[in-house]
Amino acid sequence: MASLEVIRMGNPNLRNVCETVEIEEIQRPEFQTFLKNLVSTMRDKNGVGIAAPQVDVLKRVFVIEIEDNPRYPNRVNFPIVIAINPEIEVVSDQKIDSWEGCLSIPGIRGQLKRHQKIRLKALNEDGENFELELENFPAIVAQHELDHLNGVLFIDRMEDLKTLAFEEEYNSYWLGKSI
Repeated sequence: MASLEVIRMGNPNLRNVCETVEIEEIQRPEFQTFLKNLVSTMRDKNGVGIAAPQVDVLKRVFVIEIEDNPRYPNRVNFPIVIAINPEIEVVSDQKIDSWEGCLSIPGIRGQLKRHQKIRLKALNEDGENFELELENFPAIVAQHELDHLNGVLFIDRMEDLKTLAFEEEYNSYWLGKSI
């Protein structure tokens, strides 16, 4: 599979609301190839998630997977999920600290708060409905990726920019800490 180019902050397409994927489109060979390429891109870039607009495709699709990722060490593995036309329902009002990075904002991390527990509803790669309850890091990743589908970057959700840091400084000063 091909690795796609990841667009970076400043590209206006990262700020657009994405279009719904029609059921007929999911079955098309070119869309199935796109899904495989999106997964391949996420893995090639050591991401734990990636959304279609990050590769300049304005469709409501994201993928998440956590598997021994060097950018997020010591995280529990989570199997691949392809989410088409995803919706998130908050299951718990409790929020947790989240140190996030983004493939479209390379080399930068920042702290924000996300809901600890959510329900993800979407279509899978076969166009079938599914629901998953996610908590902690997988829930954070899903919320981050859904934001991309609505033109929102993690830095937009930061209440305080004091923790905005380059990854090297994050690793030296902030890893495992909260403000």
